[in-house]
Amino acid sequence: MRRDHSTIRVGLLVEVGVYREALEHALAHAGLRVVARHDDADVVLVDVTLPDGIETLRRISAETRGLRLLALAVRDVEAEVLSCIEAGAVGYIQHDASLEELADEVRRAARDEPFASPHIVAKLMRRVAALSADGNQQSFEELTSRELEVVELIEQGLSNKEIAARLSIAVTTVKNHVHSILEKLKVRRRGEAASLVRGSTASNGPRSDEVTGQASGR
Repeated sequence: MRRDHSTIRVGLLVEVGVYREALEHALAHAGLRVVARHDDADVVLVDVTLPDGIETLRRISAETRGLRLLALAVRDVEAEVLSCIEAGAVGYIQHDASLEELADEVRRAARDEPFASPHIVAKLMRRVAALSADGNQQSFEELTSRELEVVELIEQGLSNKEIAARLSIAVTTVKNHVHSILEKLKVRRRGEAASLVRGSTASNGPRSDEVTGQASGR
């Protein structure tokens, strides 16, 4: 549920007293309300310059699902930002940000509009794509050798009857293999399985049968 910024409740996990007091005054001046307990807050600022800052982010994220966490005092360095986001932060406040920028980022987080610089967003997209590819590879490793043969023939566009003829097995056996393949790859249609095969081939190079064919001049 979205809130008007005047009612946004902010929690602060900051150990240095004078730093915390300055933040409280700045946030109050911006029309935001600081609360004592982070589980009563809409947005929580976590000072990640502390030795256990990242671990604190990770712990609170695990304990309080759905709580919007902002990493405070982060350098706009890829490794640091990614560490914060992977620990559960929905956004971050750069270490040299102004008080106005800090208040604006709190409002953005409360509206579920987290901020990241374009190069960080691009890096996150590449990370998600890599994780997805790793997940697909893991799924393919669960297939039996016969199921791998079947799914590659599906990718080539063969029907169940054609696959049965190619592998010298019954059509019902092919159907059973297809059902197992869809379950293991966590997809519902043959076309989705074929797409995963194409994606895996693009990521990992040509299949062994293709390399053999190229070497023999087929």
